Amino acid sequence: MSGTNHSEIQALVDVSARLGRDPLLVQAGSGNTSVKLDGVLWIKASGKWLAHAAREEILVPVDLVEIKSSIQRKTEFVAPYTTPSGHRLVLSIETAMHAVVPRAATIHVHSVNTIAWAVRKDGPAHLADRLAGLRWQWIPYVGSGLPLAREVEKTFSHSPETEILVLGNHGLVVCGEDARAAEELLFQVEKRLAIEPRRAPEPDRALLQRIARGPEWCLPDLEAVHALSTDAISRTILVEGILYPCQAIFLGPSTPVLASSLPLSEAIERYECCNGARPRFFVVEGSGVIVNESMTRAEREMLLGLAEVVRRIDVGANIRYLTQGELTSVLSAETYRYRGLVENSECATWKAAASAWHIPSE
Repeated sequence: MSGTNHSEIQALVDVSARLGRDPLLVQAGSGNTSVKLDGVLWIKASGKWLAHAAREEILVPVDLVEIKSSIQRKTEFVAPYTTPSGHRLVLSIETAMHAVVPRAATIHVHSVNTIAWAVRKDGPAHLADRLAGLRWQWIPYVGSGLPLAREVEKTFSHSPETEILVLGNHGLVVCGEDARAAEELLFQVEKRLAIEPRRAPEPDRALLQRIARGPEWCLPDLEAVHALSTDAISRTILVEGILYPCQAIFLGPSTPVLASSLPLSEAIERYECCNGARPRFFVVEGSGVIVNESMTRAEREMLLGLAEVVRRIDVGANIRYLTQGELTSVLSAETYRYRGLVENSECATWKAAASAWHIPSE
């Protein structure tokens, strides 16, 4: 590897680590970054945490000719990779999307500010004002992998000057001539899309503690999570459906709601009957949130992210939820494999995330 290539990869590592430490941009193992050098796409591996980029091998080299040929054939590209130190890495489902972006560096994040706009049916109209003067395009929701890659490729073929993609019900993609340029553009977009979150009433801790009695349930340490219940607008948004894929993947196909008058055991039984899985948390109507003791750090970061997204959506906003067909596709066996990779990755980001949110860590 040449010295220039090494410096470009190091820049990508540095940018990745910075972005991964910001829970408003990245939650757990979500998001991915890449750089193209001498016909090779270096991209974050599936399930790896961007926050760990400076201390772990998280990048996979992919031959651009081979993956673009695979995209043309409409076949999934599989290229298992073992790092020099012997660690086996798996390609991100977003590899094809990164490959078709005609820029050297690409950053994809699950920005809570962007998602709060991207779940709205009138999102493009609002973004037209906020992103005026920037080279951006809106892509309505499409599943990750080849479907998204084809839409991105189509967008660039029609608008080759594009540098910013807002993905409906998904997130944000920015690109540039190198990782630092892409990062600078990301911060500019974030500044324009920033939304002040609503203040939420305090939770009823005494009631929550009575409900959570026993070895399995507890109150979350993270105060922001309670807004999912105590903020009436957030609660209304949640009960109507699922906003974006990671919400379903890590937190379940529907929001578990508990009426304070209903026994917890009965609420668990009803949820299991409807969803085929045990709930990881409950929104206790108007009072706050209780969580399962066994919640992983990835799930907790996703719960925090969800709380911040819904607190940024206006009352009366016309929301576009994921359809049942889209949810079925999202909750596939391949998706659960990805979730396993995320949860098996060392989750040292938890304390950093808690510090960034000004909340106590475990």
